[in-house]
Amino acid sequence: MTIKRKQTLLMATAIFLAFTSVVFIFNGTQTMWLWQRHPYFAILLLLGALFCFKKWVAFEIEKQKEAIKQDYFKTQSGTETGEQVSKMLSEREKEVLNLIVKGLSNNEIANQLFISLSTVKTHINNIYKLLEVKNRREAIEKAISKE
Repeated sequence: MTIKRKQTLLMATAIFLAFTSVVFIFNGTQTMWLWQRHPYFAILLLLGALFCFKKWVAFEIEKQKEAIKQDYFKTQSGTETGEQVSKMLSEREKEVLNLIVKGLSNNEIANQLFISLSTVKTHINNIYKLLEVKNRREAIEKAISKE
């Protein structure tokens, strides 16, 4: 099943659960809200809806990461980050930038390169200054556009 299909099902389930938690029930003599008669059941339905929405957001983040990676690697022309960026960044900064593109966190980058977390942060700050960007996404886009 594709991510888009999973997201569609998750959102439909979340909406269904949310609406189900606010239905009316009829007990023979009067009509009342479900949450008036069975508050725990309504809370469970809303928690289920929240869980589905949380999973939907996780899939959306994964989709965005993949789109960034594909754009980066599609426009890449033989060098790691393009000729212009290669001239601006040190070898270690290029390594850090490539690991950022792969979606690694600062801790994961530090572990992979066998350097401290503060060193990784310093490299990332230098990359941001040299590329004149404010965050990881802009750094990736800038590296691509400089080719």
